[in-house]
This record gives sequence, structure tokens and C-alpha cells, in this order.
Amino acid sequence: MSSASSVCNVRKEGLQHLSQQLHENRKQLCQFTSHDTEKESICQLICKLVQVYQGAKEEVTLEISKCLGEIGPVDLEQNGLPRVEDTVDQVVSLFTGNLKNYCKIFHILNQYLVDNDMSVVEAASNVLKTLLSTKTGIEFANLYRERLGDKDFLFQYLHPFRPRKKFQSIKEDSLSVEEFQRIVDMETLWTPPDSSHDNWIHNLTCTLINAGVQDEVLSRLQPICMIKTRFSEIVLPLVIHDLLLQDQPIHRDVLSSHIRRFFSSHCEQDSSNSRSHSALSMSSRDVSEVCRNKDSVRSMLNVVQYLRQQDRPKQGRQEMTAWDNNFWLDLDFLHISKAAMYCSAHFSAILFAEIWCDIQRQKQDYSGDSQKGTGFSQSFSQTTMIDSMGSSSSSSSTINVQDLLLQTYQEIGDPDGLYGCGAGRLADTSSRVKSYEHENRWEKAVITYDIEMCQPSSGPQYELLQALQNFGSNHLLERYLHTMSSTGQAEIPSHVKELQFKAAWKTGQWNIETTSRLEESCSFNEAVYSALTAVKDGHCSLAERNIGIARMLSMQKISTSTMESARCLYPILADLQCVSQIDNVLQYNILKKEGYDDLTTRWNSEDSLTDNDFMFLEPTLNIRCTILKMLQVKHDDPSLDICLQHQLLKLAQLARESNRHQIAERAIFDLKQMETDNLKLYIPKLIEEANLYWTRQEQNTAKHLMKNLMTKLEKLQDENIDAARFYPQVLSIYGNWLAETRSENPNVIMEEYLEKTVGLLESLNEQGDVAMDAYLSLARYADNQYQNIVNYMKSNTYEAKQALMKKAKTEMETLKQLGDISKDRYYKILYKQSDIDKAEIEAMNEDKTKYLQKAVENYLKCLKYGDKHDLRIFRLISLWFSNTSVQDVNSLIEKSIKTLKSYKFIPLMYQLAARMDTKAQSQSFQATLNNMIERAAKDHPHHTLLCVLALAHAKKDTEIMNPIPASTSNRRSKLSKSTSDPSKDEGRIEAAKLMILRLKDKNSPVVRIVEDLERLCLAYIQLANVNVERYKKETRPIMLQSVQNNLLITKIKDLHNVAVPTVDIKVDPKGSYNNLICVKGFNPTFKLAGGVNLPKIISCIGTDGKNRRQLVKGRDDLRQDAVMQQVFGMVNNLLQKNSETRKRQLHVRQYKVVPLSQMSGLLEWCEGTMPIGEYLVASSPGDEKPGAHYRYRPDDYPAIDCRRHMGGVHASPDAVKKFKVFMAVCKRFLPVFRHFFMEKFRDPAAWFEARLAYTKSVATNSIVGYILGLGDRHVQNILIDCNTAELVHIDLGVAFEQGKILPTPETVPFRLTRDIVDGMGVSGVEGVFRRCCEKTMDVMHNNQEALLTILEVLLYDPLYAWCMSPAKAYALQHRRDRNDPDASELNTTKDVLEFAESNEPVENTESVNKLAERVLLRLHQKLQGIEDGVQLSVSGQVNLLIQQARDPKNLAKLFPGWQPYI
Repeated sequence: MSSASSVCNVRKEGLQHLSQQLHENRKQLCQFTSHDTEKESICQLICKLVQVYQGAKEEVTLEISKCLGEIGPVDLEQNGLPRVEDTVDQVVSLFTGNLKNYCKIFHILNQYLVDNDMSVVEAASNVLKTLLSTKTGIEFANLYRERLGDKDFLFQYLHPFRPRKKFQSIKEDSLSVEEFQRIVDMETLWTPPDSSHDNWIHNLTCTLINAGVQDEVLSRLQPICMIKTRFSEIVLPLVIHDLLLQDQPIHRDVLSSHIRRFFSSHCEQDSSNSRSHSALSMSSRDVSEVCRNKDSVRSMLNVVQYLRQQDRPKQGRQEMTAWDNNFWLDLDFLHISKAAMYCSAHFSAILFAEIWCDIQRQKQDYSGDSQKGTGFSQSFSQTTMIDSMGSSSSSSSTINVQDLLLQTYQEIGDPDGLYGCGAGRLADTSSRVKSYEHENRWEKAVITYDIEMCQPSSGPQYELLQALQNFGSNHLLERYLHTMSSTGQAEIPSHVKELQFKAAWKTGQWNIETTSRLEESCSFNEAVYSALTAVKDGHCSLAERNIGIARMLSMQKISTSTMESARCLYPILADLQCVSQIDNVLQYNILKKEGYDDLTTRWNSEDSLTDNDFMFLEPTLNIRCTILKMLQVKHDDPSLDICLQHQLLKLAQLARESNRHQIAERAIFDLKQMETDNLKLYIPKLIEEANLYWTRQEQNTAKHLMKNLMTKLEKLQDENIDAARFYPQVLSIYGNWLAETRSENPNVIMEEYLEKTVGLLESLNEQGDVAMDAYLSLARYADNQYQNIVNYMKSNTYEAKQALMKKAKTEMETLKQLGDISKDRYYKILYKQSDIDKAEIEAMNEDKTKYLQKAVENYLKCLKYGDKHDLRIFRLISLWFSNTSVQDVNSLIEKSIKTLKSYKFIPLMYQLAARMDTKAQSQSFQATLNNMIERAAKDHPHHTLLCVLALAHAKKDTEIMNPIPASTSNRRSKLSKSTSDPSKDEGRIEAAKLMILRLKDKNSPVVRIVEDLERLCLAYIQLANVNVERYKKETRPIMLQSVQNNLLITKIKDLHNVAVPTVDIKVDPKGSYNNLICVKGFNPTFKLAGGVNLPKIISCIGTDGKNRRQLVKGRDDLRQDAVMQQVFGMVNNLLQKNSETRKRQLHVRQYKVVPLSQMSGLLEWCEGTMPIGEYLVASSPGDEKPGAHYRYRPDDYPAIDCRRHMGGVHASPDAVKKFKVFMAVCKRFLPVFRHFFMEKFRDPAAWFEARLAYTKSVATNSIVGYILGLGDRHVQNILIDCNTAELVHIDLGVAFEQGKILPTPETVPFRLTRDIVDGMGVSGVEGVFRRCCEKTMDVMHNNQEALLTILEVLLYDPLYAWCMSPAKAYALQHRRDRNDPDASELNTTKDVLEFAESNEPVENTESVNKLAERVLLRLHQKLQGIEDGVQLSVSGQVNLLIQQARDPKNLAKLFPGWQPYI
């Protein structure tokens, strides 16, 4: 007991120290949450504190609550609440199956040996003695020691409990059927009418142990199960599993019957409590019925969850699948889902609801509907399964699965899942109001609830009041509640009282009567209200007590829910942070009029700790404002007034950014009531007010306010430095608004507003974010005007004008030759008109030059003064490359480029290096370009040198190898090759070689890196080209030495200056690369990946000791893949900058591609992935590991038969015939991809996270792939990560809609076949998929300028030819069978490929530029939503693409190798 107490004290003292450190280092904590690595540590700390709380004493709980309150509602950036493993968890993970259970049991019993209750210690001792006398116990102890070795402290400690002599194990006799029924088949055992959870779980577990458990360990646990509730909860699932393993039908029948009845009884009694607040207000221990007791329901849910995670034994010869594991018992999963929702086990609720839906789908698929081709799995329509089942209910109760899922997704807070269950499209009140609440459209929610209040029943009074509060109508709500209290007609419900107290402290109404000494059974907001009242009245000790009660009430919410979802934790963290604000008041001794400055300075300077939803940040700002207003009344201190204005301004800004305009307007109203002469406070609130009106689309009001403010500041700027600093900011905002609404002449906007802003900021020597934004605004505006002129000069109108001018000039010359023209009226008209046209064109050219120079100049300044707008480097380089002959532009770049940090050029290094040339006409351009690349190579060698070396080694494939047969010497890339003539290639190669020589100079800072990296690259190139034809069929590892003597790769050792090329290195702006993973060497063996060119898989050993697999490819230009990965990187940057896509963590998975020469390269091996085709249809039925389609639907067509049927009509011109065959194939080949997630992710939280990640990944890849025109998306070109379920797209050779010119054109925008949709669950393409598509497309539309700039630079790249010749297109589709294990990315036979390449002409630059213009035009259309000549909204465009991708008529036309039926 003393040792347990000391542990508790140590924990308490440690938590006190942690709380103090978090409080004192608040600023550092705020900075931590903005960096991914540090934020991960904060998230782990939160999760660990939550784990420590479970079962902790009150004093420890209080310290935990203080720590959590200091941290606040940090966004954990995941839906599930991760568990931080402790030492015991790590030991348990070393075992599997029953051994894992034994390990857990022994560790728990070991902990019970130091329990405070001596009866527990005695029982644990007796059980340990019994267990260690059994054969199973002894064998496990020996195995434990064997696996842990010196780290085995458990059985060393338990050694005294081992018997001196071995006891003979006695096999337990199984009970007879009658005896089993007599003991177990009793309703009072499973659902006793009046019993506590403790008594129920003890009695049930012990009875089942006595009912014939065969396991030697489990059968001896009864003594401890009799007295320890938590132990019984752990053992119960194991006991039931043991009974079911005995394969006795009576066991399954009886257990199924009673567990099914338990959940049905729960649902019958729960029908009156559909809203979550009702359930949460009920304490587990207060419920008399076991089936309504949360602890009991949670225990029974654990039984179901444990069983479905265990593999069922074979049924005869048939192997059981992950789907079969759900049916150890015959249960109604909709009832179980409802019970899980009751316990806040949200992910379990969704999982069980989807299992129920799948059962209904199977019934329909095997029914007559399926035979007619209308089953759920067969449907190609956009009607989701969940909509079809919305009216369905469980057989024994009226549970609507759609309503259940709607409520669950609302509780989770997933931004998109709600829409997959009908929200946003169903017309019923419940669905509509959930949509309104989810989208913060509280004005619509209020009116909907108000209409519902007209019903004869009591109506949703609480919901209406809650909507009023969230709407921001605090005073209206407070008056309403005050009227309710004063009438005294009925007792106000507790949850309404909770709202009343919250509304009262928010509005500063301190007239509600409360007891002088709060009871611990009060509500949270009552405790907060009482604490604030005590602070107001100066009762420090009472305030501290009430703060403690508020903290304990918040922490109790953790124990009343399962805490599967991180979302459940955020309101608790927000509440605890509110309490911490009150505690701050006491700690700074404000009541004694000390510490004003400390507190106000702290609150003013404190950035928002998290970018979490506004609903979790608002309470903290509200309570600060309430405290400051309260203190203002008591103390006349100007610092309080300043702090209050800062907090109100922050509240208004956050509310506006979150589209909570009513809350922002209220905060601005409060600000305007506070008079101040301080311009630092006065001007920001006027700017914020104007911004609010602009955001609300009240543009005229916003412009009027901003113009008045601008006039005031213009007058004050010479007298007041604050006015002078705010004036350019206001000027810039107003100028941008004028530009956006096109309300003024372009020259006026640029000169009077944007240029003036820049001039004022430069006179103030301002170089922060404000200056960068001003430079960018001016640069973009000038750039837009320049682009408008360029586009006009390319237009038909301009060409017509030029033709007319030429014609007029010709006519004038003709008239001159005819005689005297001084009196010819027609000549005079022509002359004057020509002068006007000439002056217009000259003025246009002058404007073009002026706008170009202004854009380049200000882009340079924007990039110079910070990294906020680093993506603008693409536009700058694009303008430079388009105007290399313009000396003024070259001079500007040359003059300013030295002041730019070299890391900004790295994203464009491939394109910069490609334009190096020794034979170029513009020497100044080449000098600047060389200087730029050389600087980057010295500052960031690991990011730059590989690009330059690839160019220098362009011809190394033939130089370093022995002569190879002519038939393969002229092999080109799979889809790309240099578009330039050989003389230009030689100029580039020579320029790159000269740069390498300069970098290898003895005075160069990177000489050692260059030398070692060059050795490594040459070794890779040699290996890539070495002939391994004789090992083509070898599947085992091959010794490198056996392939060729003196392979350079075998001599590479300890390159401590060279980073592993396939490891992604984060760019350090300072150029400090100290802790790199460098090349230590290579494994002596390699494997072949298969395919035409037989790429080699090697393992590179890093200096960190890890082996990293790499794919070395020869006779293949990897530049296409490298460039596409580069584009993916830029797209990820754009997605990361947008709040909506960042919140959803949308991104495209990348892998490293390193071109080494023109014909060889290196790829990062995607570890832990597999092609989706390998999972679905990997092998033939007779193979050892058949695909999922055969395992789950063995009676369906084999995939090869489906392909044969499709291939039989492929050449037919009859589209109707193809469609009929395709539909017939689909009818006999139903999707199964949903089972991937049950197989790989058995825990509900992991299952939900994985499926969500998959759906988001499909959505992001689909839209990005569509924009880039990515084709050839067959099932071997799409990998799925088995750890995260994200997709990885490989073989990116068909881009920019080149798939449409294949012999069999691709007719779909992306792969969205039935199996792909099946993996998304019952919602299908609705909800997460559609919304993520729309959010991604929205980012693409809003950043079309940046995207077009990036792609323009790539498409005009002289070394990058992305277009296919007809011969190459033919070769691409006439490939080997996709299921051939030797097939590679193109799977093209050598003869066909060589024929295609030998007959492929080299395109000239002009033709490639024409193609590039055409591609850019189509890209521009896509990014504007133009489809088939019609401009669509984002949602309309996404809907059209989804329809096209799923249309069976489109799918039926595809090449059979694409396998559209999968």
C-alpha cells in the first residue's frame, strides 16, 4: 500500500511540474503546434494524460485537468484517439493469439499483487500459484523468458509463486448440453432486473467460466473475477471465445440468443433518448437496468468486437474470411450499432451499421433483383446503398440506419461523412437541421426548430435554445431563459439550466440564484458561473473550490464515453482551457490589484494555440472577454480596456474566417462601444468591420467604409506614425477590391493604389508580411494586364487589325504612285487612321513592356523579403523564359537574383538545368542561369547536383558500357524523349560538364560531395545497363558479382558526403545539412522486377543502419515520371495552403524518382504497398494465395474469363454489343474491395481511419489526375498502402490526355470502377468522396494561375516530350497480359516497342510548342470548369466527371487490359 501511495505522489508531483512548465512556456507551446514534429509530441502528451486519468485518484485527476487546460483543444489531425503504448503494451505486442491474452493476464495479476485491497492481493496470489502449476502456464513462462531474455522482470518477480514440484494438468471436462443450458440459458443471468454493473459482470463471467471453459489459464481465473470488475471485463470476451471454439451448436445458439436479446432490450429502452445530451446526462452507475448501464453495454460491445477480430476455424475444407469473422454469433448488428452510439463508440457504431448494410446487400444480390441486374453491387447509378436502405429497419425495432449514421457522423465531426448519409439532399426535418448545424447555418436551424415548436408535442425546445446560442443571440437567449425561470410554471430541465448558466456568464448577467456551496453533482457551466461570481465578489477560496469542481466535471465526461473519437475530446479540452483562464486571474492576484500588466500582456501576445474549429476556440475568447468586462467594473485600469479590445478583435477575426458572421458582428459592435484615441486599436477594428461586410458580399458598404478610413489616414499620415503605417495597408486592400470588382481604370488602380502602397511601405522601410503582400498584389495586377495584352496580340481581332493596317499601307503606297495626294480625302482618312492604329499598337507595346517589367520587379521583391509566396518563383521564371531576348528583363533578373536565397530555385531545378547551353545566343541569360544553378548547387548540393549530373551524364549509357546490339542501342523512352536536335543536346551536355568541373575545383565547398556523387551515379548507370537476360526467370536473390566482374556498385562504401538518393531531404533555407542519412553501401544481391527492360531491385544500406530498396531502371527515360512527381509536389503545396483541404489532409502520395541519364534512372521502392489488382485478382483459383474476388465470391466468373469475354467483342464496332457483354460480365463479377479494410484494419478506429484515408486519396488522385490528363490507370498501376490505405499511382507515362489518342481511346476521366467505389463503404461516391473531389477541384480552380504557370514551364521544357506518336500509342496498348508476373509498367513486347521507337520521328520545337499551346488551352478550360463548351460550377463539373467515370457505356468501350469490370 505504501509503495502504491508513493507512486501516486510521484505522479502528482510530476504532473504539477508539467502543469507549471506548460503555463510558464505558453509561447513556446504555441510555436510547437505550428510544426508537425513538435505537434506530434503535444498530441502524444494529450493522449497519455487521458490514459493516465483512467482509474486515477481525485488529486491526480485535478493535476491532469490543469495540464490539459494549459494545452487546450489542439487539433490532433486524426479522427481516432491514438493510444500511447507503455512498456506492458510493447511486451504484449511480441505475442499473438492466446499467448497475447496470457501475457496481458499475467501482467495484470502482477499489478494486483500491490493493490490497496488485501482480498485482491490474496486472490491474485492464489490464482498465480494455480496458473504456474499448469502445463500451459509453465510453457508460457518459459516462452516469455525466451523472447524477452534479460528484460524479463515479470517472471523473475513471480518466481516465488512457482510450485516446487510440477503438477499434472487436468483436462477440463465439457458440460453436457442440458447442464450448459441449465447454467447459462437464464435470462436473469444476462439481463437481471435490478443489478449493479459490478455484480452483473462478476456473476456472468464466473458462471461462464464454470460452464465448460477448456483453456487451462481461463478456467482458473474465477477467484479474481469474483472481486475485480475490470479483470472480469477483460476476461469475459476470452471466455465466450473459448466456449465458441468448442464447436458445440448449443453454445452458439444460447450465447447468440442472450447477447442478441441484451442489445434488443437496450434499443427498446433507448428509443426515447435519441439526442446525445440525454444519454450523456445519465451516469452509468445510476442506471438500474443492466442493458442501459454504459459500463455493461460497453462490456458486451467488447465481446462482439473481440470475437470479430479472431479468425474462425475452417468449416470443413472452406477457409473463413475476414467477413466470416463477424459471425461467430448470430446477432443483429443494427442493434449493436445503436448500443455503440449510446456509449460514444462512434467508429464501432459506423462499422456495425455498415456490416448490417452489407448483410442486406448480400440478401439483395442473391435475390431475384440481382438476377435482373439491379442489385446494390451491380448498380452504376449515383443512388447510394444508404439511400436505398434509409427506410429499412431492424427486424425487431424501428431503427433507421440512415438516421443512426447521420447522428454518428455528426458526433464525430467529420466534415464530409454527414453528406454521405443524406444530409444536404434529403428533405425531412431531421436531415435538414443536421445539415444546417454542421454547416453553421444557425439562422436556418433556428427557424426550422421554431416551426417544429408549433407541433402539439413539447417540440425540440432544448435544440432551439442551443441553436439560438450558437447563432450568437446571447441576449435573446438569456431573456428567453429568464422568462422561463420567472414564470415558475414547471421545473426547468437540467440541460436547459446548463444553457442558462452559460448564456448568463457570456452576457455578464450575475442575477441567477445559486447555492452558496456547490454540490459536485452540479453542471459544468453552473460551476463556471459560480467561480466567476466568486471572482467578482472577491471570494478567492470559493472561486478555487468551484474551479476544482468544474475541472472534475469536465474530466468525468472522459470516463462516461468510450473515447474512440478525438472529436469527443475537443469540447472537454475547450472547457478545461476556459477554467484555466479563470485560474489565471487568481494566480496573478488580480483581486488584490496586482498583476494586471502580466495577465493582459500574456493574453494579448498569445497566439491561438491551435487551428482547430472555431467552436472550440470561441469559449476561451468569450470567457476572457467576460472576465475583463467584470474586472473593468471593479478596477479602473487602462490595460484591461486594451486587452479587452484585443480579445474582441481576435474573436471577430476568427469568427469572420469561420463564416460565423453574427458572432463577428456582435464582437465588432462591442468594440465600437469602446471609445479610444489609440490608433493601433481604432484602425484595426474599422478594417475588420469593412472586411466583415466584404466577406458577407456587402461590397458597396465595405468599400465605403474603407474609402472613408483611407481619407482619414491620408490626412493623419504626416502627423502620426501609426496612421502612416496603417495607410498603405488600407490603400492596398482598397486597391485590391477595386481590381477584383473592376471598378476603376487599370492604370489608376496600379498607379494610385498598388504602386503608391509599395512606395509608402518602402519609405517606411517595411519588409514584413504587409510589404510582401503589397509587392505580390502589384506584381499580380501588372502580370494580369501584361497577360491580357499578350492574349490580345494572339487573338483573331489583333490579327485582323494587323491585316487591315497592312492593307491600308499598301493602298496608301498605291495612291502615292498615282499622283498628287495632298487633296485626296480618302488618302487623308487612311493616313490618319493608320497613325491612330500605329499609335495604339505602340502604346500597347509600351504598356506590355511596362507591365512586364513591373511584374518581374515586384515578383523579385516579393520573393526577396520572405518565404510566404515562394510558389511565385514559377511565374517569375516563366516570364523570364518567355522573354529571354528582352534585355531589360535579363538585367532585372541579373541584378536582383543575387539577393534571392538559392533554395527558392530548387523546385524548378530540372527546368533551369534543361536550359543550360554553350551555344545559346543570349550570353547574359546563360550567365545569369549558370550563376543561379551554381549557387544552388553550393548551398543545397543534395537537391541540385543530381539534376546537373543527369544532364552531364546524358550519353553515359553508351559511353561506359561495352557496345550493345544495334537493335537496342537506339532505344528511347517509354513515352518521351528529347525534342531538340543533337547539336543543342551537345550544348546542354557540355554546359553541364563545365559546371561539374567548376564545382570539382579544389576551392569549391562541395568538391567532395560532387566527386562521391558522381561515382555513385556512374555505378547506378552501369548497373542499370548491365545485361541480365539469362536471369529473366530467376525469382531468388542474385549475387551482383555473378552478373559482371568489377561492377562499380559493389565497390561503393562509406560515402559519408552523399545522402541516399531515394530518401527525401527537406530543404533547409540556411543550407545546413548535418544529420543526413548517407550511403554506407549496398547489399551484395539483387532481384529482378520483371518486364521488358528487367529493372533491378537493390538494397541501399544507410548510415542509420536501415536497408532501403531501390529500383534501378535502364533503357528507360524516367524524366516523365520525375516531372509528374514534381507537379504532384506543387499540387500538395497548394492543397496544404488551403484551410479546407488542409483540414481534410488531402494530398497526393509521392515517391522519389531520380533520372541518372537520358536512358537510366532510380526510383524509390514503395514499401508496404501492393497493386490493387494483386489484391483483387492476384492469381488463379488454384494458386496458394488467390485474389479477394475468388476468396469472397468463388462462384463468380474468374477475372481471366471476364477479360476473355470483353476481348471477344473488343474489335467490334457495335457499341451496343460491347455494352451488353460488359453488363453481363458485371452481373457475374461483383465488387469485394470493401473487405480489404476488414482484413487489414480490424480495430474500428483503425478501420475508419484507413477507409477515410482511402476515400480521400481516391478523390484527390482522381481530380489531380483529371486536371493533368493522367491515363493508363489499370489495376497494376495503382498501389494501395497496406498500412494507411492511401493510393500510390505509378507509371505516369501517359499524361495530358494522351490516353485519348490511343488506338482504343480512354473514355473515362479517371478510374472509378465498382471495386474502387466498393471500398468507400455504403455511402459510395456520396459524402467524403464527392466533397473531397469538390474541395480539391476548388483549390485547382482558385489556383489556376499558379498551376498553369507551373505546367507552362514544364510543357515548354526542351528536354521533356510528353506527346506520343501513333506508333508508340499502338505499342502501349498491345501489351502482354496484365496478370503476367513478368509484366512491367508498359508490358510491351520487345519487337513491338523497338518497331515503335525506330519509326518514331523526332518532333521539331515548333510542333511541340503548338501541342503545348493546345494542352495549356485544355488545361485552362478544365480549371475554369468548361466541359463540352459549357461552363459548370465546381459541384457541377465534379458531378459530370463522376457520371462519366461510372457510366457503363464509357467503361464498355475501354481496352480489355484496363479491366473496367474490376
